[in-house]
Amino acid sequence: MSEQPGVLYVVATPIGNLEDITLRALRILGEVDLIAAEHVPVARALLRHYEITTPVTPYHDRGRDAQRLLDQIQRGQSVALISDAGTPGISDPGRNLIAAAIEADILVTPIPGATAPVALWSVSGAESPRVHIYGFLPRKAGERRKAMQALQTDASPTIIFESPRRVLDTIHDLVNMMPEAQLVIGRELTKLHEQVWRGSPADALKEFAEPRGEFTILISPAALERPGWSDAEISAALEQAASQGASRSQAARFVAQQSGRPRREVYALWPFNQER
Repeated sequence: MSEQPGVLYVVATPIGNLEDITLRALRILGEVDLIAAEHVPVARALLRHYEITTPVTPYHDRGRDAQRLLDQIQRGQSVALISDAGTPGISDPGRNLIAAAIEADILVTPIPGATAPVALWSVSGAESPRVHIYGFLPRKAGERRKAMQALQTDASPTIIFESPRRVLDTIHDLVNMMPEAQLVIGRELTKLHEQVWRGSPADALKEFAEPRGEFTILISPAALERPGWSDAEISAALEQAASQGASRSQAARFVAQQSGRPRREVYALWPFNQER
């Protein structure tokens, strides 16, 4: 038995094009004692392509699977965790194993590479400096719509995944709930029939009437319309916030969020001569 535990490597694999794998990932996959894979046949196809002979075992994010692998790592073996495509733990099995390894004080090392959300975001042209990665929406219609309601409250884009079996249901919901949203849809990213499409939910229904392949969708909600606040209204709101104990900075931040006015403009309208 080794005196030191092994390492859990979280290894990104291609999302379609087999060339999208790093040299470091190939080295790690060849050096570890064991590869834990979402689906063994998919993993073996990748490993055969690169002539890697490391043993492969299935991992499905269940408690017994995680404990079995942790026991092996604690005995000194190193394990590479991979999903069918992309980076493990992002809407793929892996979260439970990674969390359990951290809890057990095992070294968890990322081997970065391809990931569909970042690939789509990079070509989306989205103006926002930030984006939310949601993953797969709930399968049940009611829960899916409830999740979409939450998306409407944030002006930042959200990236979701969808299968060809459910993508039309999701787009129908977007038509009904977020008709003014702008979509960037990546279908079969990095694969032979890759498509990056931009448009409204209504147009997406026409474009993908017969959906095929895996979908990654960036949803940019329509900007929320806020009534314009006059300088007098801004000053009154700042005075009210100050009366409740807010500092100038705190009050400006709050009123800017409520009014839609730039924070620097709100800050300049502070109605007192001195800081409070």
